[in-house]
Amino acid sequence: MRKGYICAICNNCPATRMSSEHSYFGRPFKAFNADRRVWLNSTFRVELIKNGIEKAGSINRLARELGYRSRIHPGWSVRQILVGEQPFPYEKLVKLSDYIGYPIDEVLRYRTEPERVTVDSTNEALRKHGLWCYHVARLRLR
Repeated sequence: MRKGYICAICNNCPATRMSSEHSYFGRPFKAFNADRRVWLNSTFRVELIKNGIEKAGSINRLARELGYRSRIHPGWSVRQILVGEQPFPYEKLVKLSDYIGYPIDEVLRYRTEPERVTVDSTNEALRKHGLWCYHVARLRLR
């Protein structure tokens, strides 16, 4: 006799499988995720995070203000956003804009495509705003 497990959602049922073609509260799942991830222009992104770090006192304190709860290094996600490795989650961007007193509508004017966030533009912005210690090192090809 085969053992069976009771579950509320059947994995074999096509109506309950999650994929990009299915909807999430009436919206396509991919579109929902894209709306929740915000890429910002490098110069503005670095300036925004720098203002947050100055107000909070450190990158770890800023991360805690935004809701990151890692015990070891809460600032890691903020650092990844700072150097352009990952986009802002929309909810965290709203918290940051409220925290530093900058209207979210103004922040969203600097939204850009992920392809436009480059190592060169990020390093230039980090240098311009005095955050060169977070620069993205380039791999040297020999």
